[in-house]
Amino acid sequence: MKDYIPNGMVQKQYRWEWANHFLYQYLQRNNPFPKLRDAIAGLLNEQEKQLSSLQKLAASQGIRIPPTTIKLEIKNILGCIKDLYDREYQLLQEYRSYAEYFLAASSRQLGIKNLVDSQIDQVNMLAEFKQAFSELSPEEDRKERSNYVLEKGYRLERVATGLTFPTVMTFDSNGMIYIAEAGFAYGTEPGKGRILRLEKDGSLTEFAGGFGGPVTGIAWHEGHLYVAAGAIGEEHGSGCGQIIRISEDGKRETIVTGLRTCGDHYTGDILFGSDGKLYFSVGTATNSAVVGLDNKLILKYHPKFHETPARDLVLAGTNFITRNPSAEPSDVAVTGAYKPYGTASHDGEIVRGRLSANGVVYCCDPDGSHLQIVADGFRNTFGLRFSPFNGKLVVIDHGADPRGSRQIRLDWDKMWEVTPGGWYGFPEIFSGLPVTLPHFHASEQAKPTFILKEHPPLACQPIVRFQPHSASMKFDFCTNTDFGHAGEIFVAQFGESGFEKTEELPGYKVVRVKPDTGQIANFLVNPQGESAAEGPIRPIDVKFSPDGNVLYVVDLGILGSTHTGKKPQPNTGGLWKIVKVK
Repeated sequence: MKDYIPNGMVQKQYRWEWANHFLYQYLQRNNPFPKLRDAIAGLLNEQEKQLSSLQKLAASQGIRIPPTTIKLEIKNILGCIKDLYDREYQLLQEYRSYAEYFLAASSRQLGIKNLVDSQIDQVNMLAEFKQAFSELSPEEDRKERSNYVLEKGYRLERVATGLTFPTVMTFDSNGMIYIAEAGFAYGTEPGKGRILRLEKDGSLTEFAGGFGGPVTGIAWHEGHLYVAAGAIGEEHGSGCGQIIRISEDGKRETIVTGLRTCGDHYTGDILFGSDGKLYFSVGTATNSAVVGLDNKLILKYHPKFHETPARDLVLAGTNFITRNPSAEPSDVAVTGAYKPYGTASHDGEIVRGRLSANGVVYCCDPDGSHLQIVADGFRNTFGLRFSPFNGKLVVIDHGADPRGSRQIRLDWDKMWEVTPGGWYGFPEIFSGLPVTLPHFHASEQAKPTFILKEHPPLACQPIVRFQPHSASMKFDFCTNTDFGHAGEIFVAQFGESGFEKTEELPGYKVVRVKPDTGQIANFLVNPQGESAAEGPIRPIDVKFSPDGNVLYVVDLGILGSTHTGKKPQPNTGGLWKIVKVK
């Protein structure tokens, strides 16, 4: 494929490096160790060289870098170092991807190697700094003993308890709250979801029920409630998922059916745009495009189910060998990408794109007509919102796991700004980076290789990458200056499921994102995970009230883990609200 740079990639890198320059200056001013003075000065010197290299790269490609205005948030010196390390490590992977993928043919003449080498020096030094400065933050120890930690100046209040696997909430035109109970959680048999209405006296009334779980999205529009149901335990032709419209008097109508939600991932959020169209998503069938022994729901309920692309793809003929659970102990299955379990692929085979596809964002009219694909190449876009600031569709896409036939290590969750018609990488580019990078290679597993012969151009790089396995879910934009943090994005992080160990417990938080600099700050933290005695356990949705004065948090409750043998626990979910202290 011809060399190219995804839209906005260099501009974002320059903006991030410019922000990092100020973080290094903070580190230099507040450094308590005189012996590290020269080392920090060296980091600043490298930073200035990198900014210059990016300017030259942009000029060589005819890319204009606009003036940058930076507003940073710095908590303390250790937080600054951790922030720098995470940001510089991500940038290192992006610079490596220039040499390996995006600008492979011309990377030498563009000075990419020098950029990578300089970045490696910074990342290595910052790793040592994390160790040296780790004793300076007793506040972190206090956090570990707390049930939850909320940003100063805010108050957490319980609104509703006893919910069973709630996933999402919305408001009707009168400001009444509706909450969806999924009817399914990983580790349970597929069941029926329902929609509850929170009454003015605080009680809950069932508004509608009997939806094939999991119910993952609801939205109110012009007197109707729209529901996204995965229906994984049911069969509706070649797909399971449905979009259902319910009137205020309870009359329901299935407006979209046959969505390909019978695998690992289902429908995500559901919302209306300013164009009056309904937007929703469908996730991938598998972890990384190959049906394997990790796809228990597929093998049990829909054994012929597999990935289906939205556009024509040419396969490289890469196949994967696993033990065949439905045959003799000595038998094995050979499975290719975009194939049913046990069906091989061959080199040069064309897989035709279809409207009924996986890993896509859709839109349609409010009655379900004129269904079309907005963008594709996602893995599992569980959260969708339109930015109130530029009107663009923003989604959060879940990272891959080190499981199954094609294991991917330490993939991030990420936030994308969606361009209609754009391709966002699955199953070859994860979090904006080629899967062939060493970062994604799980120990003692086959190194991930490309499974397609040709790739569409990647639309862009993520706005931000979240901690691997944080399970960053639904989100909302803050527009009210009285609440604080106007212009930032609040994200519910569900928390890890035990796929691989990380340095810190991932998720169990609500975080704030500064989209211009990519900084992420904790807002509400549950440091105890599922052993917490009070406060939200697993945040899965956040929504601001219509006036923007209150942030609501949907807590799924106790999920358990297949790795620990603990089962999901019904009636442990709830709804909370966070208000600014006057």
